[in-house]
Formats: sequence, structure tokens, C-alpha cells
Amino acid sequence: MRVLIVTAKEDTDRPDVLDTLRCRDSVAGALASNGYIVDTLEITKEDFGDPDKLERKILRHGPDCIFNLFEGFSDDSMKEVSFAMFLESLNIPFTGNGSTALYSSLDKFLAKQLLASEGVPVPRGKCIKSILYDLDKLPCPAFVKPRFEDGSVGIDDNSLIVSREQFAEVLPHKLSAFPAGVIVEEFLEGREFNVGLVGHPPYEVLGISMIDYKDYPGIMPFLDYRSKWDESSQSYKITPENPKFITEEMRQHLIWIARRAGIALSCKGYFRVDMREKDGRICIIDVNPNPDLNIDSGLANQCKRSGLPYDALVSYIVDIALREDNHGLARETVCEVLRDSAGY
Repeated sequence: MRVLIVTAKEDTDRPDVLDTLRCRDSVAGALASNGYIVDTLEITKEDFGDPDKLERKILRHGPDCIFNLFEGFSDDSMKEVSFAMFLESLNIPFTGNGSTALYSSLDKFLAKQLLASEGVPVPRGKCIKSILYDLDKLPCPAFVKPRFEDGSVGIDDNSLIVSREQFAEVLPHKLSAFPAGVIVEEFLEGREFNVGLVGHPPYEVLGISMIDYKDYPGIMPFLDYRSKWDESSQSYKITPENPKFITEEMRQHLIWIARRAGIALSCKGYFRVDMREKDGRICIIDVNPNPDLNIDSGLANQCKRSGLPYDALVSYIVDIALREDNHGLARETVCEVLRDSAGY
């Protein structure tokens, strides 16, 4: 069985982008240890301008399955969606989520709407594109995050708003950095829960992790960009752990919400649902399709605690891909989308 691992290639020093290459090595080692023939392929921005050339670039490896670790580029995360559409048109099994789930999760405002329409609890909030918005209508305390980003990009010390005066100070800077808009939603000050899932509805639960920010006094009560990628940051030491002191009823409630979220956003393959609590109420703050799959990632740690080795997790993700049909858009439509997204 030949597996082709695909990642992005670009000149950047951003740690979240470079970490994908470390993930590629982890996945390649896991697959090789289980007897797979492993090839790797790096995708550049120029590849999006010529879909036929991109197809030949992939097909010459003769893959039975594509392990999709492509997450777009540092200045264009939407390419992740375009590439998934392209893979769907090739009719070759590929791991992880399809273009629908990737797009509806990347657009955090759309995700909130889809989740709410299915009765999945989300924080109250608005999508803001202009400082002219009536700030008195916004919740406070509030949390501000970019509408179209992932990997905690754009999350920093200014993301938490605790007074209405801060809106006028913070929002202009956030909108300048992210002109596509920002989400301003009520801040949920309680514990944070992460549920990892694989497969198709109703999904298999890999595990549940929890962060109780009361265990980290003096540190901002949320995970920002530096907490994930900067080892010199105080918040880098925050680690999701086994849930403490939660009832079986609470555990089942978290799983129920996570599964409903996956269905609402058309998730498959593997994904993680992040939730926080406030006054006993649990709300989803993010859905992460194709989350970090490094050997030391949160998803891998959940599996390790439940007795599933990393190598087995990676092979299982390939097995899930091989057992499904990928029916995407027509080939001509996909080529048009790729060329448009490349600026042609």
C-alpha cells in the first residue's frame, strides 16, 4: 500500500506552518513502521495555477491513498479548502475532512450559524467588519478572534475585552490585521474541554481533555498563539489533561455536543471540538477539522491515555479514508476554482 503525504512548501518562519513538516515526519515514521510505502510531496502556490500539472505531480507517485497534511499558506489559509476540492476531483482516497467541513470550520461565523441552526450551543456574538458598528450591542466581557484563521493566529493578549472602553482601542487594530472580519463573542470564563473524534457519524471518541485555568494563576485564561508555538511564553506550559471531577453525565453531554457539531459541519476522518463552560453552560468555541497530528499533539495524547498507540492511530486514519467514497465537484469546476484562487 503506497501512501503519499502532501504538505505545503513556502518561505516562512512562522512556527505553526513549519510544524506541519515535523508532523509529516511523525506520520511518515508511523506509516513506515506499519509496512506502508511512503512518499512525500510539497505543494507550492504556483501549483494552483495549473491543475493538470498538479494532477500529474501527484499521480506519478501512484498513491493508493493521499495523507493530506496541506493546510494552506501563511497568507492564504483558504487554499486548504481549494486543495481538498481538488483531491475530491481526483477520485483517490485521502485522509481527513473534505472541502465542505474545512470551509465551514475555517469561516468561524458560518460555523457559528450552522451549529446554532442544529441546536448546538455556541457563545452569543457578532461578526464585525467595521469599527462603525454599535459597540454597545456587543457582549462584554468578550473574546475577539479572526473570522478566517486557524492555529490560534490572531489570538493574543488583546483578544480578551473586559471593559467597553477596550473595544475602541482593540477593534481598529484587529480589523486592520484581519479585514475579512473578526468575531466578537461573549467570553466563557470556565473550564475548557477538547473532544477528539474519528470516523463518520456518529463517530468514535478518542478521548476528552480539559484545561482548568485556575491551575495557572497569573496567566491569561485562554490559549493564544504564543501558548502553542513559543516555548518562552508563560502560557506554553498550559497542557490539556484528563478531566478532573466531572460526572459521567457531564462526560456524555460533552460527547453529545461534539458529535452534533461534527454532523452540523459535515466532519469526517478526524477532528477535535473545543468547548468552554460558563455558569454550568457548555458552548462550542471552535471545531478543528484535521487538527495537529504530531506524535506529541493533543489528539495523540488522548489516544495514548486510552491505550491506542500513535502508529495505530495514523494507520486507522488511512483505513478510514480507504473505506469511503469521495464525491466532489466536477473536474472542470475544480480547475476553475484552483486557477481563480491562484490569481489566474
